[in-house]
Amino acid sequence: MHSQEEFLQKKFAWNSISLRLPMSWEIDSLDKDHVIIGEDTQPRMEIKWTDSPEKFTLEKYLKNFIAQIQKKIKIKIYERPAPGSFKQTNQDLEFFFFSWESASSSGRGSLIFCSHCKKLSLIRFFSKSKTFDALQKSILLSYKDHSNDDHIYWRVFGLHFSTPHRFNMTDYSFKPGCYILNFDHKKTKLTIFSWGPALFLLSKTNLTTFATQRLSQLQGFAKSGVCKYGDCFQWNYRQGILKNSHTLPFLNRYSRYIVFRICQEKTSNRIIGVMVDSRKKFKHDLIKESIIGDI
Repeated sequence: MHSQEEFLQKKFAWNSISLRLPMSWEIDSLDKDHVIIGEDTQPRMEIKWTDSPEKFTLEKYLKNFIAQIQKKIKIKIYERPAPGSFKQTNQDLEFFFFSWESASSSGRGSLIFCSHCKKLSLIRFFSKSKTFDALQKSILLSYKDHSNDDHIYWRVFGLHFSTPHRFNMTDYSFKPGCYILNFDHKKTKLTIFSWGPALFLLSKTNLTTFATQRLSQLQGFAKSGVCKYGDCFQWNYRQGILKNSHTLPFLNRYSRYIVFRICQEKTSNRIIGVMVDSRKKFKHDLIKESIIGDI
């Protein structure tokens, strides 16, 4: 007999949270702190999370969060005891179980508080059953809301990369054939690109031509190299605030230092790009720490 964990083959990670899902479950809706996951156009689960205020008591924190959730998504939440045979292994997490109902649906769920990062999360399952099944309990047990190192991991729509913990996501776009995620920290910007399908997009061109066609701001020539996905090309250039600002030394302190690397990830049939835009210097290490780092 197979265990439920064997059926949770899909890894999902987004903006600090992660869990495992059945392969047939897909993302239906995505926001910075909110995800709805479904199967065959039917919702299976919803996740909502928030960071704690600087000063709080857990009781008040839970009460306010529940009140906000009930009002926002128009459901009623009822406290329930922990399901039988539920054995948590992550000592940082505390689970509070509930049932919920709305005008058109119902199900079970859990509030999860992390004593380490002070994040509060809500996971609700859409189900007519009045009890948690083994699959739902396994999904809850796979849930994490922080990593054990200094990175945030992302695994969504075929993308798999990490960003330094200090970087915050500012914007994202998942358009057919082109995914873009933007991050920043102080005056440094980090952008992840993913284009596909790679074999089609590169059938009549090469990586460098493709890059200059998609990113017209690239300057100079690319240097070839090797990253963990194979051959890659990298641009390094300084960009002034004016077209000829290099002739005006007093404007140099306003220059931006740009590093852009592009490669073809054959396993996922995607073209991957990373751009770092900094005010102080070329920050090659940020590329090494993210999606197409060096071996």
